[in-house]
Amino acid sequence: MAPPGTFDDGRTPLGPVRADGVAGARAARDVVLPLTRTRVADALTELGYPLFRDAAGDLGAMWAQAVFHLYLLGKDESVLQVRGSWHRRLAIERLPEVLTLLDSWNREFVGPKCYVRVLDDGLLSVVAESSVPLASGVSDNQLGRLIERGVGQGMRVMRDLEELYPDPAARAPGAS
Repeated sequence: MAPPGTFDDGRTPLGPVRADGVAGARAARDVVLPLTRTRVADALTELGYPLFRDAAGDLGAMWAQAVFHLYLLGKDESVLQVRGSWHRRLAIERLPEVLTLLDSWNREFVGPKCYVRVLDDGLLSVVAESSVPLASGVSDNQLGRLIERGVGQGMRVMRDLEELYPDPAARAPGAS
């Protein structure tokens, strides 16, 4: 097996080269490299996403309707998972209608995978996640697109939840 960062025959990957023979910064973004937390953090920063690290060292980003965590899964941390949780919780009595919505999502769209979790306090948490195996590596351009896709697809689900369950505090008291 070749050392990390080289091909089996010992060559070092250089990425695409422009017609004038110079590998530019843009071409360097197409070089396939191993997936790392640092590269995920750099991609989040470049995308302008509001990045944070939780107590476990996992990366995340927050929006008005959701919190997204980005995990590197598997024994070699080569699976990128973008997991979004809706910012509100629902009463357990809403489980059948939430399951109907999420089942519809899972049948109609390639992603994200949507599910509901019953929390310890009996409330429901809605989750949307996208996972991509990247054992062969990923370029910076690909990584940025995968993160955008994971967050974008998750936000579509969150938007539908916001429409179905509008924030009651956003309405004036006594308004229906």
